[in-house]
Amino acid sequence: MFDCHCHILPGIDDGSKNVEMSLAMLDREVRQGVEGVIFTPHFYADMNSPSTFLRRRERALQELEANLSRLPQVPRYVAGSEVHYFRGMSRADGIESLCIGNSDYILIEMPFRDWQPQFIDEVEELSVVLGLRVIIAHIERYFDQDKKIVKRLLDNPNFLIQCNAEYFIERTRNALSFMKTGRIDLLGSDSHNLDSRRPNLADAVQIMQKKDKKGALDHIVRVSRQIFEAAT
Repeated sequence: MFDCHCHILPGIDDGSKNVEMSLAMLDREVRQGVEGVIFTPHFYADMNSPSTFLRRRERALQELEANLSRLPQVPRYVAGSEVHYFRGMSRADGIESLCIGNSDYILIEMPFRDWQPQFIDEVEELSVVLGLRVIIAHIERYFDQDKKIVKRLLDNPNFLIQCNAEYFIERTRNALSFMKTGRIDLLGSDSHNLDSRRPNLADAVQIMQKKDKKGALDHIVRVSRQIFEAAT
């Protein structure tokens, strides 16, 4: 299994506070059987330019890598970002640099305010105009938005859909029902720390395995691996 959304890099956002926490989080990922991890620190356009963000991310990654020898085992990893939606993002300089590794996959966090149709227009332009492969982060957090607009997003075959492990752990019946639609492409722990938002992918996978009659997990692993291969 692959963790395609987490905040393990140290000291760059509201995730891991330091290298010690990052190492402990990575060790927990390995113990849960996670094969690969995509580091996705938050990117907010009103706080950093892409170039400034990438410099900060590189420093955090180098700090972590300098200490990885302390772990008995390290999963595969690649750096990406969780890009919070902003107006004009499809025309923003350097937006492509926020993709996962060397790939054209980009993780987008949609706004939590009430959605307007133009929000989807903007994200669609990332795909249609720039040719980026859009991943929608933690889709379950948006199910209380306008159902027609959410359906438009889910019906777009160019978008990949990511769910958080927490969805299956805390809202199991709803999550398993959504899993049956076949619209989950990726899983992520969205882990930020070692307690309230810890790495928890294995718990979700165990729940999914009991009801997975349509090969949902096989699909998720296959798509995750494709992203890793494209990114590295």
